[in-house]
Amino acid sequence: MMANIRNRKVSRLSTPTVIIAFVSLAVAISLLSYQAYRLLWRPFTGYGEVWINDRQNHQKDSFSAGDLTHFHSDNKAFEQSAPYLSSGLEAAFERGDKIFGQAFSATDGLGPLFNNSSCDACHPSDGRAQPPAGPDEPIEGGFLRVSIPGIGLYGEPLSPPGYGLQISDRAIKEVKPEAHVRIKWHDTPGVFPDGESYSLRQPEFLITDLAYGALPPDTQITLRLAPPVFGLGLLEAIPERTLLYWADPDDRDGDGISGRPNYVWDLERGGKAIGRFSWKSNAFDIRQQAATAAFNDMGINNELFLYRYDDQSRVHKTRQNCEPEQLSCLRAFDSKEFELRPDQLKDLTTYLQLLGVVYRRNMETPQVQQGMALFNKIGCEKCHKSRVITGEHEIARLENQLIRPYTDLLLHDMGEGLSGGADFDATAQEWRTAPLWGIGMTRTVNGHTHFLHDGRARNIQEAILWHGGEAEQARQKYIHLKRESRQAILKFIGSL
Repeated sequence: MMANIRNRKVSRLSTPTVIIAFVSLAVAISLLSYQAYRLLWRPFTGYGEVWINDRQNHQKDSFSAGDLTHFHSDNKAFEQSAPYLSSGLEAAFERGDKIFGQAFSATDGLGPLFNNSSCDACHPSDGRAQPPAGPDEPIEGGFLRVSIPGIGLYGEPLSPPGYGLQISDRAIKEVKPEAHVRIKWHDTPGVFPDGESYSLRQPEFLITDLAYGALPPDTQITLRLAPPVFGLGLLEAIPERTLLYWADPDDRDGDGISGRPNYVWDLERGGKAIGRFSWKSNAFDIRQQAATAAFNDMGINNELFLYRYDDQSRVHKTRQNCEPEQLSCLRAFDSKEFELRPDQLKDLTTYLQLLGVVYRRNMETPQVQQGMALFNKIGCEKCHKSRVITGEHEIARLENQLIRPYTDLLLHDMGEGLSGGADFDATAQEWRTAPLWGIGMTRTVNGHTHFLHDGRARNIQEAILWHGGEAEQARQKYIHLKRESRQAILKFIGSL
């Protein structure tokens, strides 16, 4: 009888044990399945439907970003992480993605002066901002860059008295925006030798309600729109020695191309370093570019913009994006905490480093093949370098990748028509060679085809026609091609 009692007790105890075992097994299988999804399936499906040409998938030249290329080609094409990230990097990427999309408010630290309230508002879907259509629309994805002649303590341009280097046209309550800003476009018609017509436009800046004094007559004003942000980690991993090898500041080879690096101030370590990000290569690395944009574009302070001491406050406090003359701005906050914490800045940087690049499409079509040959023949590849191998990087995944970014990250004189303010070593007419990878997906992702730093070009052809200076030879060769050949080049660029 005692044996039966013991057996019944064992039976009663074993039931919850079995349940727990089954639950644990189910959880383990679920976690394993989720990990397999993230590592094996998610890289190709991303955030939506994916369309893959299996034949093209196996062509080496279609992998624009080496094995960080993804095959997602709809309106989420710029938002995809690089495939096959480790669980730690994937988690950091997801956290950074949330920060990138966060709409800050005054209670989160927005302002006092700002241009927009989130990273995503200027870089929609991690892509390219669209300029206002005319004077009835505000600038949503950029700002007016302003500077006066002279050089600052660290080689940076000088800002007009009472203002920073960009006009903040928005502000929190009880602080005046720096100005009311609008854009008016002026068109100039043109005709190719074969009779095809085109039109080029340039902006006029309508600046009113200046709140902190008049701008000096010699103020240089330029519209700067937000560029796409995918593939930045791979550009960061291009070795400096490669950039210096490409540079030819004295045009020793006599080809008319004299690219050179921009040496900018390293905000964290001090001293000059080669810049490679932003329109004039005025940012050293992704971390500094992200921190600077958060501070200047949104008024979100962070550890790269440290503490200050001023007449309005007898204690140290976190720095705000206010100029000395902007008293209401200086009085607006007395925050002692960073509004973008160090861990958040790190995650945001990781996110930007690990955004993948969409694969090249339609490569085998005869028109695209013809366009690629013509692109190289007329000299575009001299600046838009098509192949490079990445070097050392803090994220090993970015190393030793054969990539096809179509840029040399160097400064080039683009002619008087695109003159737009000096920036460290960059003259007013010098601009960084813009990467072309992914450019053909701009309409699909962002719903427009506006290019160049201010969006004046309404399509790729207009962007080409604005090339002057060192690119004048290539521009003239393009102009004198037959229409069918010009279309082939445009088709090729659209395949990137």
